[in-house]
Amino acid sequence: MRFTTQIIIGTLLLGSAAAFHLSMNTQTHPSPTTRRDFLKSSSAAVAATSLLLPEVTPAEPDYSDYTTTESGMQYKITKEAPQDAAVPVAGQTVKAHYTGWLDGFESEKKFDSSRDRGRPFTFKVGTGQVIRGWDEAFSTMRVGERRNIVLPPRLAYGERGAGGVIPPGATLYFDVELLGIL
Repeated sequence: MRFTTQIIIGTLLLGSAAAFHLSMNTQTHPSPTTRRDFLKSSSAAVAATSLLLPEVTPAEPDYSDYTTTESGMQYKITKEAPQDAAVPVAGQTVKAHYTGWLDGFESEKKFDSSRDRGRPFTFKVGTGQVIRGWDEAFSTMRVGERRNIVLPPRLAYGERGAGGVIPPGATLYFDVELLGIL
């Protein structure tokens, strides 16, 4: 909200400065203002406005309540499963729901979701059918558990990216749920 207010104030200052300059120029110089003169005065107004506005940087997400594994994956259990619920072993097929984002959980950059399609995803755990971070996450989850996981590029698609949707070197954010072992 504060950032939006600053943009509005900056725009108003810029517009006022440009309008003032144009009005003063036509009063003192009967010749019309050239585009070059207008751009020069506008540039000066923009520079002056940027000095008045404090620099705003987006807040870094706080993952202090997440568990970090040896590989660098971070996760937080958002729905506990019963202690006696099964944990898949390498080679077993699991059924899961997921939603994936770039730039953080619930960002506007959702790139895929089995939940949105209404169709769970199935794969064999620990066999390389999915990205490394998924193999790691699902091999330690209990049936019924839901987690938020943060995967650094080396546990996701690395420096190659994927399908023009996931850029090279992207950290991925997933909400995953282990629905069952088939």
